[in-house]
Amino acid sequence: MSDSLSVLLVGYAHGEGGVTTHTHWLAHGLTQRGHRVRVLSPVPPRDLPESPWPDRGYAVDHYGDAKDALRGFKALGKDRFDVAVVAGTGWKAMGGVLANRRIKRRIFFEVMSGDAMGKIDPRRLVHAGFDAIVSLATAVEDKVCSEFHWRGKRTIIQALPEPLEQRAAIADRGVVAPAMGKIRAVYFGRIVPHKGVGFLVDRWAALAPYLQSIDVYGTGEERGVLEPRVAELGLSDSIRFHGRYPDGQAYVDLLQQYDLLLLPTVGQEGGPLVLLEAMACGTPFVANGMGGVPDFDNQDCRVSKDISGFVAKVADIAGAMAAGEIDGSRLQRHYRDNFSFDVLVGKWESYFRFLVKGK
Repeated sequence: MSDSLSVLLVGYAHGEGGVTTHTHWLAHGLTQRGHRVRVLSPVPPRDLPESPWPDRGYAVDHYGDAKDALRGFKALGKDRFDVAVVAGTGWKAMGGVLANRRIKRRIFFEVMSGDAMGKIDPRRLVHAGFDAIVSLATAVEDKVCSEFHWRGKRTIIQALPEPLEQRAAIADRGVVAPAMGKIRAVYFGRIVPHKGVGFLVDRWAALAPYLQSIDVYGTGEERGVLEPRVAELGLSDSIRFHGRYPDGQAYVDLLQQYDLLLLPTVGQEGGPLVLLEAMACGTPFVANGMGGVPDFDNQDCRVSKDISGFVAKVADIAGAMAAGEIDGSRLQRHYRDNFSFDVLVGKWESYFRFLVKGK
């Protein structure tokens, strides 16, 4: 394919995090479009398996300690790359991309909040030879460019979630209209303090007029604290913990069982993929507006400016649901038009062409 690109993606090829998900699906999508893709990833820790997508269709190389980092980049051989993208932070990843002179254009992809981690932050290497910064949301772009004094090329492209629309059968959702107090809410994600599950427990009395229940799916160190607290408060019938959640069709079926997804995060946040997955399934959400979350706001969801306004947003969407004003099918169209697999892969492909060929 004469118009194809050679792309190096430096991210993760193990675990279940957002960078791993994004790296795989971007590589997969670009490969489907006829581009040559290689992925460079740290060696996975012993307790983490390789990614759950064995039929990759693209090559994966690894690096580890300082010597292995050099070998990892040397494993690329004499391959030349039109563009390399570093997702996340790391001295080895960014330094290795800068040292490889067979790369034409270099992109740093800010997948978190954009906040600097002090003066010794590997993202300062963007000034040593990177051509552009891509951020996954407006607030993230503003923050990372301000924190690192970046005046070069910049754009916003969302990270890729698992393309549920291609991996599963998703029913057309229709109007989501439970009665006030009958909303079945759900949380998916890590159960750690900054994700705000404890906030939901502490505010149950204020949420109860609108919600019938909250099911919590995920793992994390705070579960061992919160689950006993829920039992002590006599709320075990209202707030239930379920552990890990599935993927693919089972995840879609689970998401579509619920009326509302809650994300009361109070810590640093990029662009939570769970919000995209909820939109793909037509499940409305209420989220606290940390990091890139406000970019996902739309007429069928609600985003609070800060956590103090979260319960009020739940009350607002509960009233809209009871009035039949929340349309899950409209939310699914919003996802398809703005965040679907084909749309996001196309945005990345177009930006690569812009940087490499000026078109």
